[in-house]
Amino acid sequence: MCVMLSRPPGRRDRVDAGCRVFGSADRGCTPSPRCTTTPHREVRRVMATTSSEKQSAPARRPRGRPRDPRVEGAVLGATRELLLDRGYGGLTIAAVADMAGVGKGTIYLRWPDKESLVVGALAAVWSRVDDPDTGALRDDLLTLMIGLMRDVNGRDGRLPFEILPELQRSGALRAYWNNEIARPRAVVALDCLSRGVERGEMRADVDPMQAWQLLASPLVAVAAVDDKKLSTQQVTAWVDIFLRGVAP
Repeated sequence: MCVMLSRPPGRRDRVDAGCRVFGSADRGCTPSPRCTTTPHREVRRVMATTSSEKQSAPARRPRGRPRDPRVEGAVLGATRELLLDRGYGGLTIAAVADMAGVGKGTIYLRWPDKESLVVGALAAVWSRVDDPDTGALRDDLLTLMIGLMRDVNGRDGRLPFEILPELQRSGALRAYWNNEIARPRAVVALDCLSRGVERGEMRADVDPMQAWQLLASPLVAVAAVDDKKLSTQQVTAWVDIFLRGVAP
Protein backbone atom coordinates (compact mmCIF):
# COMPACT_ATOMS: atom_id res chain seq x y z
CA MET A 1 0.00 0.00 0.00
CA CYS A 2 1.37 3.39 -0.95
CA VAL A 3 1.45 6.07 1.71
CA MET A 4 1.47 9.59 0.32
CA LEU A 5 2.67 12.53 2.34
CA SER A 6 0.89 15.67 1.27
CA ARG A 7 -0.61 18.73 2.78
CA PRO A 8 -4.26 18.52 3.87
CA PRO A 9 -6.79 18.83 1.06
CA GLY A 10 -8.13 22.33 0.55
CA ARG A 11 -5.15 24.17 2.04
CA ARG A 12 -3.96 25.49 -1.32
CA ASP A 13 -7.44 26.76 -2.08
CA ARG A 14 -7.49 28.69 1.18
CA VAL A 15 -4.09 30.27 0.48
CA ASP A 16 -5.10 31.16 -3.10
CA ALA A 17 -8.21 32.82 -1.75
CA GLY A 18 -6.05 34.73 0.69
CA CYS A 19 -3.87 35.98 -2.13
CA ARG A 20 -6.91 37.25 -3.99
CA VAL A 21 -8.32 38.94 -0.88
CA PHE A 22 -5.07 40.68 -0.11
CA GLY A 23 -4.58 41.67 -3.79
CA SER A 24 -1.41 39.81 -4.71
CA ALA A 25 0.15 41.40 -7.77
CA ASP A 26 2.17 38.29 -8.59
CA ARG A 27 -0.24 36.05 -10.47
CA GLY A 28 2.49 33.60 -11.30
CA CYS A 29 3.60 32.65 -7.80
CA THR A 30 2.69 29.30 -6.31
CA PRO A 31 1.00 29.56 -2.88
CA SER A 32 3.12 27.73 -0.31
CA PRO A 33 3.77 27.90 3.41
CA ARG A 34 7.27 29.05 2.52
CA CYS A 35 6.09 31.75 0.13
CA THR A 36 7.64 35.14 1.01
CA THR A 37 5.31 37.46 -0.88
CA THR A 38 3.55 39.97 1.33
CA PRO A 39 -0.01 38.62 0.82
CA HIS A 40 1.10 35.09 1.61
CA ARG A 41 2.89 36.21 4.76
CA GLU A 42 -0.25 38.06 5.83
CA VAL A 43 -2.43 34.98 5.23
CA ARG A 44 -0.12 32.84 7.35
CA ARG A 45 -0.14 35.48 10.12
CA VAL A 46 -3.96 35.64 10.19
CA MET A 47 -4.30 31.84 10.20
CA ALA A 48 -1.74 31.51 13.02
CA THR A 49 -3.49 34.19 15.08
CA THR A 50 -6.88 32.51 14.63
CA SER A 51 -5.44 29.13 15.67
CA SER A 52 -3.83 30.67 18.77
CA GLU A 53 -7.10 32.34 19.77
CA LYS A 54 -8.96 29.04 19.48
CA GLN A 55 -6.41 27.27 21.67
CA SER A 56 -6.41 29.98 24.34
CA ALA A 57 -10.20 30.40 24.46
CA PRO A 58 -11.50 29.62 27.97
CA ALA A 59 -13.55 26.46 28.43
CA ARG A 60 -17.28 26.96 28.56
CA ARG A 61 -18.94 26.70 31.92
CA PRO A 62 -21.62 24.04 32.34
CA ARG A 63 -25.07 25.33 31.68
CA GLY A 64 -27.35 25.94 34.65
CA ARG A 65 -26.64 26.54 38.31
CA PRO A 66 -24.70 23.96 40.36
CA ARG A 67 -26.81 21.78 42.62
CA ASP A 68 -27.18 22.96 46.18
CA PRO A 69 -26.19 20.15 48.59
CA ARG A 70 -28.53 21.66 51.18
CA VAL A 71 -31.48 20.85 48.96
CA GLU A 72 -30.47 17.20 48.74
CA GLY A 73 -30.02 17.00 52.51
CA ALA A 74 -33.43 18.57 53.11
CA VAL A 75 -35.16 16.20 50.69
CA LEU A 76 -33.51 13.05 52.09
CA GLY A 77 -34.18 14.17 55.66
CA ALA A 78 -37.85 14.76 54.87
CA THR A 79 -38.04 11.35 53.19
CA ARG A 80 -36.66 9.60 56.27
CA GLU A 81 -39.00 11.46 58.59
CA LEU A 82 -42.09 10.72 56.50
CA LEU A 83 -41.03 7.10 56.04
CA LEU A 84 -40.97 6.63 59.80
CA ASP A 85 -44.22 8.53 60.29
CA ARG A 86 -46.32 7.18 57.40
CA GLY A 87 -44.50 4.09 56.18
CA TYR A 88 -43.58 3.41 52.57
CA GLY A 89 -47.20 3.19 51.41
CA GLY A 90 -48.09 6.62 52.82
CA LEU A 91 -45.00 8.36 51.48
CA THR A 92 -45.55 10.64 48.47
CA ILE A 93 -43.23 12.86 46.44
CA ALA A 94 -45.63 15.77 47.03
CA ALA A 95 -45.41 15.34 50.81
CA VAL A 96 -41.62 15.18 50.68
CA ALA A 97 -41.46 18.31 48.52
CA ASP A 98 -43.77 20.17 50.88
CA MET A 99 -41.79 19.24 53.98
CA ALA A 100 -38.43 19.98 52.34
CA GLY A 101 -39.66 23.30 50.95
CA VAL A 102 -38.84 22.50 47.33
CA GLY A 103 -40.81 21.82 44.18
CA LYS A 104 -41.56 18.31 42.96
CA GLY A 105 -39.54 19.04 39.83
CA THR A 106 -36.45 19.59 41.97
CA ILE A 107 -36.87 16.11 43.42
CA TYR A 108 -37.48 14.44 40.06
CA LEU A 109 -34.30 16.02 38.68
CA ARG A 110 -32.32 13.99 41.22
CA TRP A 111 -34.48 10.90 41.78
CA PRO A 112 -36.68 9.66 38.94
CA ASP A 113 -39.20 7.89 41.16
CA LYS A 114 -40.26 7.15 44.72
CA GLU A 115 -38.21 3.95 44.93
CA SER A 116 -34.92 5.64 44.05
CA LEU A 117 -35.68 8.47 46.49
CA VAL A 118 -36.24 6.01 49.34
CA VAL A 119 -33.09 4.07 48.46
CA GLY A 120 -31.17 7.35 48.53
CA ALA A 121 -32.62 8.20 51.93
CA LEU A 122 -31.70 4.79 53.34
CA ALA A 123 -28.10 4.88 52.11
CA ALA A 124 -25.58 4.69 54.96
CA VAL A 125 -28.31 4.34 57.62
CA TRP A 126 -26.56 1.16 58.77
CA SER A 127 -22.80 1.02 59.20
CA ARG A 128 -20.26 -0.81 57.08
CA VAL A 129 -19.52 -4.37 58.25
CA ASP A 130 -15.97 -5.56 58.95
CA ASP A 131 -14.81 -9.08 59.73
CA PRO A 132 -13.97 -9.18 63.47
CA ASP A 133 -11.78 -12.32 63.29
CA THR A 134 -11.13 -12.43 67.04
CA GLY A 135 -9.91 -16.01 67.03
CA ALA A 136 -13.03 -17.43 68.69
CA LEU A 137 -16.42 -18.12 67.10
CA ARG A 138 -18.44 -16.81 70.06
CA ASP A 139 -16.56 -13.52 70.12
CA ASP A 140 -16.85 -13.14 66.35
CA LEU A 141 -20.60 -13.67 66.41
CA LEU A 142 -21.10 -11.39 69.41
CA THR A 143 -19.16 -8.61 67.68
CA LEU A 144 -21.20 -9.03 64.51
CA MET A 145 -24.57 -9.21 66.27
CA ILE A 146 -23.87 -6.32 68.66
CA GLY A 147 -22.89 -4.20 65.66
CA LEU A 148 -26.20 -5.06 64.03
CA MET A 149 -28.00 -4.24 67.28
CA ARG A 150 -26.37 -0.80 67.39
CA ASP A 151 -27.40 -0.13 63.81
CA VAL A 152 -31.00 -1.03 64.63
CA ASN A 153 -30.97 1.03 67.83
CA GLY A 154 -29.66 4.10 66.01
CA ARG A 155 -31.69 7.22 65.25
CA ASP A 156 -32.85 5.95 61.85
CA GLY A 157 -31.98 2.32 62.48
CA ARG A 158 -35.47 0.96 61.97
CA LEU A 159 -35.99 2.72 58.65
CA PRO A 160 -34.95 -0.29 56.54
CA PHE A 161 -37.74 -2.32 58.14
CA GLU A 162 -40.30 0.08 56.65
CA ILE A 163 -39.63 -1.35 53.19
CA LEU A 164 -39.89 -5.04 54.15
CA PRO A 165 -43.51 -5.39 52.90
CA GLU A 166 -42.44 -3.96 49.51
CA LEU A 167 -39.49 -6.26 48.83
CA GLN A 168 -41.54 -8.75 46.83
CA ARG A 169 -43.02 -6.04 44.61
CA SER A 170 -40.09 -3.70 44.06
CA GLY A 171 -36.91 -4.83 42.37
CA ALA A 172 -35.09 -1.62 43.35
CA LEU A 173 -35.94 -1.96 47.04
CA ARG A 174 -35.14 -5.67 47.02
CA ALA A 175 -31.76 -4.93 45.42
CA TYR A 176 -31.05 -2.33 48.12
CA TRP A 177 -31.95 -4.76 50.91
CA ASN A 178 -29.86 -7.57 49.47
CA ASN A 179 -26.83 -5.51 48.46
CA GLU A 180 -26.65 -3.07 51.38
CA ILE A 181 -28.24 -4.92 54.31
CA ALA A 182 -28.34 -8.68 53.94
CA ARG A 183 -25.44 -9.75 51.73
CA PRO A 184 -22.56 -7.80 53.37
CA ARG A 185 -23.46 -9.21 56.78
CA ALA A 186 -23.98 -12.71 55.45
CA VAL A 187 -20.56 -12.71 53.78
CA VAL A 188 -18.83 -11.75 57.03
CA ALA A 189 -20.91 -14.21 59.06
CA LEU A 190 -20.10 -17.10 56.72
CA ASP A 191 -16.39 -16.39 57.10
CA CYS A 192 -16.78 -16.42 60.89
CA LEU A 193 -18.69 -19.71 60.81
CA SER A 194 -16.20 -21.33 58.43
CA ARG A 195 -13.35 -20.51 60.80
CA GLY A 196 -15.43 -21.92 63.63
CA VAL A 197 -15.75 -25.23 61.77
CA GLU A 198 -11.99 -25.30 61.12
CA ARG A 199 -11.27 -24.74 64.83
CA GLY A 200 -13.76 -27.43 65.86
CA GLU A 201 -16.19 -24.97 67.47
CA MET A 202 -19.07 -25.83 65.10
CA ARG A 203 -20.16 -29.04 63.42
CA ALA A 204 -19.16 -29.42 59.78
CA ASP A 205 -22.58 -30.81 58.80
CA VAL A 206 -24.34 -27.52 59.64
CA ASP A 207 -25.21 -25.42 56.60
CA PRO A 208 -23.54 -22.05 57.27
CA MET A 209 -26.12 -19.91 55.46
CA GLN A 210 -29.02 -21.54 57.27
CA ALA A 211 -27.11 -21.15 60.53
CA TRP A 212 -26.63 -17.42 59.97
CA GLN A 213 -30.28 -16.94 59.03
CA LEU A 214 -31.27 -18.78 62.21
CA LEU A 215 -29.08 -16.47 64.30
CA ALA A 216 -29.96 -13.14 62.66
CA SER A 217 -33.70 -13.67 62.18
CA PRO A 218 -34.75 -13.18 65.83
CA LEU A 219 -32.99 -9.81 65.97
CA VAL A 220 -34.60 -8.60 62.75
CA ALA A 221 -38.03 -9.92 63.72
CA VAL A 222 -38.01 -8.34 67.19
CA ALA A 223 -36.66 -5.01 65.93
CA ALA A 224 -39.24 -4.86 63.15
CA VAL A 225 -42.25 -5.17 65.46
CA ASP A 226 -41.03 -3.78 68.80
CA ASP A 227 -40.30 -0.10 69.44
CA LYS A 228 -38.06 -0.90 72.40
CA LYS A 229 -34.33 -0.82 71.87
CA LEU A 230 -32.54 -4.14 71.80
CA SER A 231 -30.10 -4.93 74.59
CA THR A 232 -26.70 -6.58 74.73
CA GLN A 233 -28.20 -9.20 77.06
CA GLN A 234 -30.74 -10.19 74.41
CA VAL A 235 -28.10 -10.49 71.72
CA THR A 236 -25.77 -12.48 73.98
CA ALA A 237 -28.57 -14.91 74.82
CA TRP A 238 -29.35 -15.49 71.13
CA VAL A 239 -25.69 -16.17 70.35
CA ASP A 240 -25.29 -18.61 73.25
CA ILE A 241 -28.47 -20.52 72.37
CA PHE A 242 -27.30 -20.71 68.76
CA LEU A 243 -23.85 -22.03 69.71
CA ARG A 244 -25.33 -24.80 71.85
CA GLY A 245 -27.30 -25.95 68.84
CA VAL A 246 -24.34 -26.10 66.42
CA ALA A 247 -21.65 -27.31 68.83
CA PRO A 248 -19.84 -30.60 67.95
